[in-house]
Amino acid sequence: MGALRRLAAMSRRGVAIFETKITSLDGAVAMETSTFRHLFNNSFAVAPSAVFSGTQLRHYAKAPKKGKGNAASTPTGGGEVATIDLQQYEKQMNAAIEHLQHELANIRTGRATPGMLDHLKIEAYGERVPMKAVGSVSVRDSQLLAVTLFDPGLVDAVVAGIAQSPLKLNPRAEGQEILVPVPSPTAETLTVMSKMCKSEGETAKVSVRHARKIALDAVKALGSEDERRKLEKSVQQLTDKFITEADELIAMKTKDILKHNS
Repeated sequence: MGALRRLAAMSRRGVAIFETKITSLDGAVAMETSTFRHLFNNSFAVAPSAVFSGTQLRHYAKAPKKGKGNAASTPTGGGEVATIDLQQYEKQMNAAIEHLQHELANIRTGRATPGMLDHLKIEAYGERVPMKAVGSVSVRDSQLLAVTLFDPGLVDAVVAGIAQSPLKLNPRAEGQEILVPVPSPTAETLTVMSKMCKSEGETAKVSVRHARKIALDAVKALGSEDERRKLEKSVQQLTDKFITEADELIAMKTKDILKHNS
């Protein structure tokens, strides 16, 4: 009987220990479940990309395909061939010809023409102005020019401007008008003037060739050989054009001068 009681007591203690262990296990499971739930909720309280470290949500740009004609393989600038604008060099050449025309007009031929005085600058109103701004020029006869002033107060200034010009003329004032005799040149004078024409022409051609050199130096810096050849040809064509124009101006002026010696 005592043995049965001891056995029953041992059984009860075993059940209690088992229940205690079960309770402890349940508590651990509950704690782990609570911890997992806490971590899970906190994880999704932030952006999904932070939870997954960006691996599932990261997007990678596709690499461009290699091949001819692909825009991604085209160099900066769209692959355009570098070039230069020849207009600025053409302007330099044209300026040389305009200067030549101006200088040739300064060389008198012995025949009175209104254009002889067009290039002259007159001191008026505190600045230098062209003759046509202060008066009109007309021809009285083959050896006499007449200047009619818009402002009679400029008579002295215009007389001084004509007398000091390279034309070597001797104007005289008559009232509000200025008369300018144009004497016939001697044979010696005509020869000197012809040489002056050629000298002025050479100066103009040197300026044209200088502009060509500057243009060719710029062309040489280009990377494309085809473009260089094309532009070099264009530069030479411009040069030939203005050199020819200079020669024509010189020939015309020389002919105009020498016919007075016949």
